[in-house]
Amino acid sequence: MEPLRSSGSDRSSAVLALAFDVGGTNTKIGLVNAAGEVSAFRHFPTNAQGSSPQPFLHCLIQNLREVLDQAEGRVVGIGASLHGFTNEERSGPILCPNTPALEGFNLRAPLEDAFGLPVILNTDLTAHVLAEFTYGSGRGAQRFLCLALGTGLGAGVIVNGEPLRYVGGCAGDTGHVILEPDGPSCAVGCRGCAEALCGVAGIERLAGARYGRPMAAHDVIAAARRGDDPLAVEVMREIGHYVGQALASLSVIFLPDRIALTGGTAEAGPVLLEAARQRFRELVGEYHRTFARMAGKPYSEVEIVLGKARGETGVIGAAVEVLKPYLDDLSL
Repeated sequence: MEPLRSSGSDRSSAVLALAFDVGGTNTKIGLVNAAGEVSAFRHFPTNAQGSSPQPFLHCLIQNLREVLDQAEGRVVGIGASLHGFTNEERSGPILCPNTPALEGFNLRAPLEDAFGLPVILNTDLTAHVLAEFTYGSGRGAQRFLCLALGTGLGAGVIVNGEPLRYVGGCAGDTGHVILEPDGPSCAVGCRGCAEALCGVAGIERLAGARYGRPMAAHDVIAAARRGDDPLAVEVMREIGHYVGQALASLSVIFLPDRIALTGGTAEAGPVLLEAARQRFRELVGEYHRTFARMAGKPYSEVEIVLGKARGETGVIGAAVEVLKPYLDDLSL
């Protein structure tokens, strides 16, 4: 999905956040206005696999400067979305297996020194849920869960307008809820967890068995969305089945009234969504109906939808807390 483009003509575009989203493969950067529109978008290879954070930091600062030069409004701060866990001070990551060079590195300090702007860091899961809650499918929800599906898997949670950050800057390592105790292991050793079964490796493992040859996850996802490849549709329905099972387990802990699916795997669209909804209803549909009937307001049955921000969710979510003082004046 292409990032939303700012027209630069309305009040919401006058104040901007310089935002970036660090992924294991690519880092995305953009200017985000208070309406959640992205401009000057770009990305570069993250390349943070070594032991020193300096090469990545140098490249990041260079790209941030070039994006900042394109700003047509007042930039009030820098927002960052980082994969993995952050420390309690939210100054940098403490657990980031896909970018080991950044582990334990205070990323906030050199950015504040370089740009003279306040810097706010979040985990990618918290950024995803902030973006969808503020601008997308989570608006109006009292308890909102956003499941990010990509290389890995995990959920961000917002309750009464505030993100849960009780460990590592997020709502816990939700991607490792166990779905099949005797299933395959994920990259960090959990047997049969949601990440092992629904992440990119799980999609490619399942697709390889169906096709009889190696298949890239993004090709399977795209084919399932088009609906012109029965095998791809079959694979993504099975992935959706696992997603629904994971959501069923998480829903009885966080009791969301709405759940959104985001990330690259969610680009499979209705095929994935309907399979997840069906499995969710089979496992906990009656539980949530009963709970809503017994408890009444503010509890309700659970709605499962596709996220709206999609491809640029991390960049948009990274900007939300930077722009928060300016959001109340907008009718979003």
